[in-house]
Amino acid sequence: MNVFVILLILLGGLGLVVLELLAVPGTTIVGLCGCGLLIYGNYEVFTNFGDMWGYTSIFICSVICIGLLIYSLRSKTWKRFSLNASIDSKVNVVDEKIKVGAEGVSITRLAPVGMAEINGERLEVYTSTSYIDANTPLIVEAVEGNRVRVNVKK
Repeated sequence: MNVFVILLILLGGLGLVVLELLAVPGTTIVGLCGCGLLIYGNYEVFTNFGDMWGYTSIFICSVICIGLLIYSLRSKTWKRFSLNASIDSKVNVVDEKIKVGAEGVSITRLAPVGMAEINGERLEVYTSTSYIDANTPLIVEAVEGNRVRVNVKK
């Protein structure tokens, strides 16, 4: 095997180890494939170029892998990859103006949970019946904390 192919095998192994440490941690398959390529590449260096180059190859690969491990365990590394957005929406906040007997209309199909507009507010509501189609007039049957139970207005 020539030098170029062995270098490609070693670089492929290092690339997979980098992917395992930085991009897809926890999958293990990528890391095992990378380690397998590194072992095979180092074996080929030993068989084709002798002990001196084999030990040199193992040393270089070990230093690179340890450096990557240290780099990936630093907290600043993961801050670059993490999502920094926050969720500022709220779960149903039922106002005092939504009382039993209030009327509204379903925005989405209630199967049995969906969105409805009651007293000008969009809320997630549920029904005790099976399904209610969209744009159906509704009446509030019960308000239980943040849950609003509705039924079809008759």
